Amino acid sequence: MRLPAFLLRNTLRLLLKPALGPRFGYPFQRRWMHALSGIGVLPGGISRHDESIAGIPAESWRDDRAPAVRAGSVLYLHGGGYTTGSPRTHRALAAWLARQCGVPVHVPDYRLAPEHPFPAALDDALAVYRELAARGPVVVAGDSAGGGLALALALELRGQELPAPAALVLLAPLGDLREETALVPPKGEAMLSPGWARANHRAYAGDNLANPKVSPLLADLRGLPPTLVQFGSDDLLRPQSEALVETLRAEGVEVVRDFNEGLWHVFQLHAGQLAAADAALARLGWFVARVLDRAAPHVQAHHTVILGAGMSGLCAAIGLRKAGLHDFVMLEQSEGLGGTWWDNRYPGAQVDVPAPAYSFSFAPNPHWRQRFASAPEIHAYQQSLADRHGVSARLRLGTRLTEARYDEATGLWHLRTDRGDTVVARHFICSTGPLSQPRWPDIPGIDDFRGLKLHSARWDAAAPLAGKRVGVIGTGSTAVQLIPPIAREAASLHVFQRTPNWILPRLERRYSWFDGWLARFPPYAWAVRHGWVWFLELGRRGFQDGTLMRRFMLWWAARHRRVQLPDPALRGKLEPDYPLGCKRIIYASDYYPVFAQAAGGRPAAELVTEGIGCITPTGIRTADGRDIGLDALVCATGFDTVHLLQSLQVHGRGGTLAEAWRDGPEAFHGIHVAGFPNLYLMLGPNTATGHTSTLLYIEPAVQHAIACMRAVADGGHKAIEVREEAMRGHNAALQERLGRSVWAQCRSWYRMDDGKVVAIFPGYTREYVTGLRRLGWSPFRFDR
Repeated sequence: MRLPAFLLRNTLRLLLKPALGPRFGYPFQRRWMHALSGIGVLPGGISRHDESIAGIPAESWRDDRAPAVRAGSVLYLHGGGYTTGSPRTHRALAAWLARQCGVPVHVPDYRLAPEHPFPAALDDALAVYRELAARGPVVVAGDSAGGGLALALALELRGQELPAPAALVLLAPLGDLREETALVPPKGEAMLSPGWARANHRAYAGDNLANPKVSPLLADLRGLPPTLVQFGSDDLLRPQSEALVETLRAEGVEVVRDFNEGLWHVFQLHAGQLAAADAALARLGWFVARVLDRAAPHVQAHHTVILGAGMSGLCAAIGLRKAGLHDFVMLEQSEGLGGTWWDNRYPGAQVDVPAPAYSFSFAPNPHWRQRFASAPEIHAYQQSLADRHGVSARLRLGTRLTEARYDEATGLWHLRTDRGDTVVARHFICSTGPLSQPRWPDIPGIDDFRGLKLHSARWDAAAPLAGKRVGVIGTGSTAVQLIPPIAREAASLHVFQRTPNWILPRLERRYSWFDGWLARFPPYAWAVRHGWVWFLELGRRGFQDGTLMRRFMLWWAARHRRVQLPDPALRGKLEPDYPLGCKRIIYASDYYPVFAQAAGGRPAAELVTEGIGCITPTGIRTADGRDIGLDALVCATGFDTVHLLQSLQVHGRGGTLAEAWRDGPEAFHGIHVAGFPNLYLMLGPNTATGHTSTLLYIEPAVQHAIACMRAVADGGHKAIEVREEAMRGHNAALQERLGRSVWAQCRSWYRMDDGKVVAIFPGYTREYVTGLRRLGWSPFRFDR
């Protein structure tokens, strides 16, 4: 249960802050803080182990359900003014951090002042660090006085020429204990008071407060490892945190400033109760994981490897968690999760189905701001899913898989990364999907263009397009979204069209607070999602000749052109000449107006329908010899959906996946490929949809893969593999249906040059889902 921030703030002011003062001695303060720590909320799945590290008592938190996916650990030095804190007072913080970063978090019970003044705490921290560093890389973290101690430890290691920490994570660190340093309590501070802080300083270091090992802000900070400094606006130590960030930057240290508006000193202690604390610790977890993933290559063994951290990968990871299969690792080549929503960050990027249908059935999202969610909204949804289910602990970013080889003798997959790591796993889920390999246009001279060149799937947000002469190649769904925002800032815009597309109005609507409030009620969220799914399935009937829905959609599209394109000549250029539904239908209400005559004169963009002869160093030359000068060239030319997994060598029992797919990709229900046991494709061949949300296909595919894993384990088998004859029969039936469908009647990314349709599923969603549920095990063979 999450509590409002104001309630927690006032509770601290009432119960804790009065006890931290000169009226009470340190023994009472310690007992009182221990008592209050009992109200903390611990995450499920994380266990505490009481240990002795270098002879010093410590509490260690880790997930015992599965081995970690990365080497290393966190040494966490608790706060408490060097006088009152303990591992017990920081249990919630340490446990949630272990959940998020996926490595053990060790909290030593270092000696406290005044019984043990400086340098006792530093000596204990150094001893613990040296033992942990002998096991692997260490991130040193700490809050308040513990943050200052962590910084002092890093300086001591540098002075003794010992191995440096992999990184520092400092939560509102106490870096300057001198009497002359101002301590001005902000209005919202809930814990600290200047008097208590200064009493602690004297108890810890007496008259030695200017010693750089006591006040590390006074030290030379050059050469420190990457550092994250996290603090709130209502923190007594905010000025010291800001000063530390500025000093580290000036010294050339890689530093991240994580500022939190409206939050008090070490608000992270309330993880599990305060949403902002959960989000802050999730960011710490991502930082720690990313740093430790840079460590030396090593060999790992897991139950399952998931390739890709998009919607399919997230669904697979969450599904495995729910099934109790915690021993998996996710490998993602990008620097962030999101898959296609990490790659597609071009201006105007949106999903083209209503947002309630673009959320998982087990995770409705009450935070959608509009009916057709923008890319940032979707990425925020993905991030919240990962944080809520502890996926970051199992995810390795910036890791590209180069080879996957199946060992028939053991029934295991051996996978190698570009960093030299080897991962061995029983099961391999490939969730890269069909929209992962950008396709550049095959036009002479494209490599000779001297201006700015962008692909919609590898967008550079810092690319300067304002005031530029811009050309866009492509008029598909991506181009239709990015052209209007580019037109608003470019000096001129030329859109090069090969084929006009079917475009229907986008029935956009902004969601109000009331919509979000209603969406928090499960029955309402279920009804809205299923209502949109039903409506989208109704639209599928528009792909069949003679149906009422098809007649309506043809009329609606024609009316849309008439209303938004009053010029008949321009309207004719934008009228499709292929059957509706053969390519994915586009929904947009701001695309056609870009080409229509503006009230003040010229249109915002020029539509160029002549073919492109070549690309020159300074622009584009059309087939009729016209030279169009450009400063920037945008290629909205989609993805390669035919040569799936072309950047990865996948070796099965009898050869490579590229060899098996020499005549085009195919799979059994889009998931299994004969000759490749224990391999599960998510959104594989013939699972794309031209009318609805891909998530409706992802969820049943994940559940099927998990059922296969259980069948292998329950039967004592090594592997499961689809029979060759079952896969061939299944795909022959699909191709027979597809050959008579609307998708065979034009060129599109759904099909190959020889006409074979390799991407789209020919039926309704229910048919796909039901087909998977009723499969049984007869189409498969099990290896012992």
